[in-house]
Amino acid sequence: MSPEAYLVGGVILSLIFFEVTDVSPGGLLVPGFIALCLELGRTDKLLLVVAIAIATALIVSFAGRFLIFFGRRRFAVFLLAGFAIRVIVEAALPGVDSSLSALEAIGWLVPGILASDLNRQGALSTFSALAAVTALLKLVSMAATGNL
Repeated sequence: MSPEAYLVGGVILSLIFFEVTDVSPGGLLVPGFIALCLELGRTDKLLLVVAIAIATALIVSFAGRFLIFFGRRRFAVFLLAGFAIRVIVEAALPGVDSSLSALEAIGWLVPGILASDLNRQGALSTFSALAAVTALLKLVSMAATGNL
């Protein structure tokens, strides 16, 4: 499947999963991005995204004790914190190659989106839902390419 198909499939399956379970799999784009990382054999990218998302959730949660975040501002803080942490990680570890060709811009958004759901519904629910939707997307990909 193409990268675009992974993203579109991830959005569709994420939406269906949320409607059925009322649990978000880390946002609409995240499962497709994670499945694409796995398809391309980029487990390093996957681990980097998850680590940045967890760090972002912890930092924003701590900052929320002193500042008032809600609605769009809260989501924007998650995105900006994810950007900042990624910049710091890439500066501190110059050997980290976090690019995925044309999907680089989406890779900058994914940690903040994932962190927002981690903060809102907890790690167990979010990561369980993310794993389920990513696995389902992988099965759909295998069926579509005849590798099932």
